Amino acid sequence: MIPIMVTYRLLRQTSRSCRFAKVTVEVAPASETEVDVTATVDEDRRREAVLGARWALRDAAPAKVTVTDVVTTEIDTGTGDVYEATARAVWEALSAVPYVGFSDPLMVTAWLGDMVGQRLLDVTGARYRGEGPPHAWLHFEHAVAVGLHGRGDTLLLAKEYPYPAYDETRAGPASRPDVLAGFVGGRLVDGAIILGHEGEAVCAGLVLRFDRGDLVIGSLGDEWVLAVDTAPEALSPHWTTQPFVRGPGG
Repeated sequence: MIPIMVTYRLLRQTSRSCRFAKVTVEVAPASETEVDVTATVDEDRRREAVLGARWALRDAAPAKVTVTDVVTTEIDTGTGDVYEATARAVWEALSAVPYVGFSDPLMVTAWLGDMVGQRLLDVTGARYRGEGPPHAWLHFEHAVAVGLHGRGDTLLLAKEYPYPAYDETRAGPASRPDVLAGFVGGRLVDGAIILGHEGEAVCAGLVLRFDRGDLVIGSLGDEWVLAVDTAPEALSPHWTTQPFVRGPGG
């Protein structure tokens, strides 16, 4: 493989939100995976670029990725946008099928900070043969919908809109008695990240504190965990909860 230069432009706009990031990468063969950011960016954007490149390379042959340019705007670029644009640029260079999601605790913390004070307008759940939901999308006001997807003991967040129904999977608004439905209309006060086994640096779940109670949502062994107020006691040996991210006035 000769070095390949790719620029990916992430641009999505709706009546409620806008996303923008433009990232240029060079992908070259290497004996081991390496990511270098030569673009002039702040530490948060640099971290997103590194994590996005490494996520794209996780199932690929070793390669060196050099992030040569990152373009953002103060208004339209939010948490995860540089991460996704970088990952998609690398995938395009590798001709790979993309699957974007992030579980890095610092990125999840930044997303929580963005959502504090926002009202949860709706929740979409996806069910396979009436079971689950194995996936859910949270629709906060003034924000892109965020999908929550369990993968083993990791909870992945993806800024995306719900996928349509397919095969025996049905997607639609959450309704009672679903736990998630009880939080629609609530305002997020603050939140915390649940880390995985032995404090592993990935997000295994979330505690979302609303003005009407706490929602615990996570993934353990490919099983969907949903609870109100506190996580099930049986999970305490597996999960470690970080301190809450306090909202304004919290």
